[in-house]
Amino acid sequence: MSTPEVVESGRSYNALWWAKVQSAGPLQVSPDTPPVSGLTRAAEPDGASVWMLPTLPDGAGHGVLEELGMPPVAVEQPNETARVLAICVACCWPDRSGSAWPGVVGTLTQIKAVYAGLRGRPEQSSDLTLIIGSLRRLHATSWLLWNEKAGEVRLGPRVITWGASQLTGLRELCRILPDPPPAVLAPKQQPQPTPDPLPSNAAPTSPDAASPTTPPSDAASPSPSDAASATAPGSDAASPDAAPFTTPPSDATSEQPAATDAAPSSPAATEEDR
Repeated sequence: MSTPEVVESGRSYNALWWAKVQSAGPLQVSPDTPPVSGLTRAAEPDGASVWMLPTLPDGAGHGVLEELGMPPVAVEQPNETARVLAICVACCWPDRSGSAWPGVVGTLTQIKAVYAGLRGRPEQSSDLTLIIGSLRRLHATSWLLWNEKAGEVRLGPRVITWGASQLTGLRELCRILPDPPPAVLAPKQQPQPTPDPLPSNAAPTSPDAASPTTPPSDAASPSPSDAASATAPGSDAASPDAAPFTTPPSDATSEQPAATDAAPSSPAATEEDR
């Protein structure tokens, strides 16, 4: 590929990414994505992804943002939203000697405590409605990364564009705000592995292979009745040297007294005999 073609390809690539950023705002992409001229890259703490957004000169005003095609985003209740953003900066930027990105994770409990201290009164139920609404607006505009389910918040990728003069003003603002309480984060759940629906070493599904082989009848365990008869006195299994069983003569059977003669059947029958 010739040099003019390479330059033209690079211009098309940059123009494509600029169009994406202007339409969708900051983009979270893979770390393998090639850099784009004029776009700042900010890596996530775990390094799994990076954010791409326009590089703004320090002190850029509305005119510069208009030229870049990124006008300021209008939000509802701007004063309340700016107040919540300042509180989140105080909670998520503990080391104010460096950059605000990426900061640390803050909690909704911290935000409510600082909000009540800023107002100079105890926490009220109406505060939560105002705070949640502001957090959602700031999350939609990428100023914050708000996890509503876990009640946790981080500074968004747009804070990368803050220059030195803006960071100086934010440090002074954080100094006069009430100190947030220590953060108590929810325990992270380990992802459960998804079972393989078709394992490679699956057992055969035929009835003969699925069920264990039935042992022969001779090897089957004896039943309770068999065990009782085997251990009864006079049985063949009681003594290994016992003689073979022979049928007793008929006379021996007739000489034995009947069972009914051993004891009277009832008191009435005994009285008649007397």
